[in-house]
Amino acid sequence: DLFFEDVSLKKNDLNINSDAASIKDLNSETTIFTFLGNVEIISDIVIITCDTALLEFEDNELKNAKFIGKLSSFQQFNEEKELIASGTAEVFEYDHITNILRMENNAWVNNGSNEVSGNLITYNLIKRNIIADSENGSPVKLIIDSTSIN
Repeated sequence: DLFFEDVSLKKNDLNINSDAASIKDLNSETTIFTFLGNVEIISDIVIITCDTALLEFEDNELKNAKFIGKLSSFQQFNEEKELIASGTAEVFEYDHITNILRMENNAWVNNGSNEVSGNLITYNLIKRNIIADSENGSPVKLIIDSTSIN
């Protein structure tokens, strides 16, 4: 394993900044990057901040990512760089192939016209739809902006 401090990394369309990072299996088909402390991940359409990020690359392409921290958040922007969605959770899991964010534990998402909170929320970054699951009977809260309904 390799370990670095005060990290700023550009990999494909991602810019990643953190206090520290480690890299596992750098010369294999699957490489795991672990970023620690004040993690900020910036792509063309989303910014994610968290305490810890685990990114799995396969054949030099991002496959999966997990973001952990009490203050983990995401902000999604359109092509004009306008904010179109944001959310928070203690744990985010991102599937790069499907562009789906799965948010667990104290999850909250706002897509401009709807606000959802609960323990398990799935958000599609392309379709911009929100799916909330009550997960073991825990409540889901939905606030709908009635001015956006035609």
